[in-house]
Amino acid sequence: MKRNEPSGRLHWPRDGVAIRVPPRRLAGAAPVCDVIAFTGTRAQPARAVAWDALATALPRGTRVVLLVAAEDVSFATADVPPLSGMRLREALPNLVEEKTVGDVGALHVALGERVGQKAGQNDGDERMLAVIDRHWLAAMQVDVVRAGLRVASIIPDSLAVPLADQAWSLAAVGGPARVWLRCGPQQAIPLADEVPSAIATVAVLARQMTGDARPRRLDLYASAPLKPGVQTGAGAIGDALAASLGVPLNDAGGDPFIEWLARSGHEGAFGAPMSLLAFDGAQGGGAAWARWRIAAALVLAILAVQVIGMQWQWAGLKREASALRNEQSKSLTTAFPDTRVILDAPLQMSRSLAALRASSGRSDPADFSMMMAASARIFAALPSNALRSADYDARALRLRFAPGMASASEERERLAAQASQEGYLLRFDTGLNTAGESSASLKTKGGA
Repeated sequence: MKRNEPSGRLHWPRDGVAIRVPPRRLAGAAPVCDVIAFTGTRAQPARAVAWDALATALPRGTRVVLLVAAEDVSFATADVPPLSGMRLREALPNLVEEKTVGDVGALHVALGERVGQKAGQNDGDERMLAVIDRHWLAAMQVDVVRAGLRVASIIPDSLAVPLADQAWSLAAVGGPARVWLRCGPQQAIPLADEVPSAIATVAVLARQMTGDARPRRLDLYASAPLKPGVQTGAGAIGDALAASLGVPLNDAGGDPFIEWLARSGHEGAFGAPMSLLAFDGAQGGGAAWARWRIAAALVLAILAVQVIGMQWQWAGLKREASALRNEQSKSLTTAFPDTRVILDAPLQMSRSLAALRASSGRSDPADFSMMMAASARIFAALPSNALRSADYDARALRLRFAPGMASASEERERLAAQASQEGYLLRFDTGLNTAGESSASLKTKGGA
């Protein structure tokens, strides 16, 4: 699919309800809408339901297709720049600025097919655009959602009419009567319910058509009361338009939407209907994914490598830990062959050595009395009032010195060397406490 090319497919439910939205001009007058239930291409006759009563007329969760009134949607052609995504969405309203009245910022513009694409007449970037008021489009969706319904698609009612080759379609729905003319796959114009005004509008359009673009037949699709030969409403307009164009008038069927659906209209048999929910068909999400898929692939690859690397490293550490435990157990059983059950090899080795020293009459270097005696030898060169306190806990001695004592780095190195000769490890804490005192810990080398 080329850039900016609409997908030509709608999010169309197989089983759902079509709601013919009342025109915006009737929004404040308790309007009535037509509700048409359908399954596949078969639809039931339309029934009138008050717009404010949709919540009670339809089950909650019903998927609905909104048919926007012909007079609320206008069509225009414009050369579309080669943009995509949000940039295209922002540019579309500016393309119709000279063809609309009012603030373009309040317009929603949907992108259609290339002009003449079906006949192969135009390979350029001239596209058909559908224009609708943004606030009205949002308001009708809000009303439907509040009624507990789900919006599946929104299309112009003016395009939900069969369109035969070399023919125009005149459509009319009643209560009050609304008439419009579908004169192209993605082109339609609303008509006033008055013969002179309708003839004048179509005459201007007909003068712009030449050759094969001019119709050879006018097909009429109208509700039951509006038939050819009747001198009011769509019947009179149809007779007058056919005479003005010099073509025959053909009574083609009843309700325009039901006839359109019965002939596979939603599948594009009469030209792909333009979805007002999308400005670029299915390309918006696809283009965004195309921009990000390389980055997403790299992120996934990095995550995969990281997970595999972590698993590999964990397996290696697990093997090293197992080998270390085996070496500790082997050393314990070698030194003390009477050991039968090994639960914590380092702790059992320490306890066995302590018991062995006690049985030989030797004291444990980590005992309090032994550590205090060693401290007296290590700190013998310091003044008698240099050591403020000594706390014994967990086979270690915590020492606290008076301010100014054991603070020089050279002195600390000398004391650490003296402790090492005694078989102990002396470590001074960095910094001083609030009283300006320094502190250190004294442990056996095996308990560090």
